[in-house]
Amino acid sequence: MSKLALALLFALVLAACLYQTVNEKVVLLPNSSPTSLPLVFKLEKDWEGAKALPTPTPEPRVLFSAAEVAEGQVELWIPAISVTGPIEVAQEEIEENGPVFTKPGENPLWIPNWGAEIGAEGVALVYGHRQWGPIPKIFTDLDKIKPGNIIKVSNGEKVLFFVVLDTIVIEPEEFWEVFFARDDQALKDGISQIALLTCTPWGTDQQRLIVFAQQLQDF
Repeated sequence: MSKLALALLFALVLAACLYQTVNEKVVLLPNSSPTSLPLVFKLEKDWEGAKALPTPTPEPRVLFSAAEVAEGQVELWIPAISVTGPIEVAQEEIEENGPVFTKPGENPLWIPNWGAEIGAEGVALVYGHRQWGPIPKIFTDLDKIKPGNIIKVSNGEKVLFFVVLDTIVIEPEEFWEVFFARDDQALKDGISQIALLTCTPWGTDQQRLIVFAQQLQDF
């Protein structure tokens, strides 16, 4: 074989080796060996592993049931107006003109079955007197509460904090329509609120004063 033929054969072999090397660099991962898994395959295996991880369980919602309130250990605390006292359970009776509830006395009353349990999704309804005769009652200064004030409900072991959203004054016949509209919206949004209800102006029962507050989940 002539020198020219040997030179051409050598050149063809070298070109074939270079072509193979370039193709290997394209299909392999950077700095990998020919036995490494392709990138797409590795991502698929990682995804399968991630799907197998357990789903975090949400923390159970803290609330006060009717039984706990009935025990007399659940207290309402409103530092902005120096209110503190146990919450009692209101009793419902059906009369000719519809349901009536326990007349408020020294302590605020929570109404079961008309709204939410305290801390549950929806709006829990708590009401109380401002005045009975010449003596101020538990909600006498409820009209002084401002948005941003804090309301606390506690039994010594569990504590719920609510932040005041707004205060409204309405006519007595408007109350249930307004309340249930708020309750429906809170249920839709999955949030917990509390409504504090009393009569206004002070010393009369002409209108209704309602304070709405929303639970602070991360307080």
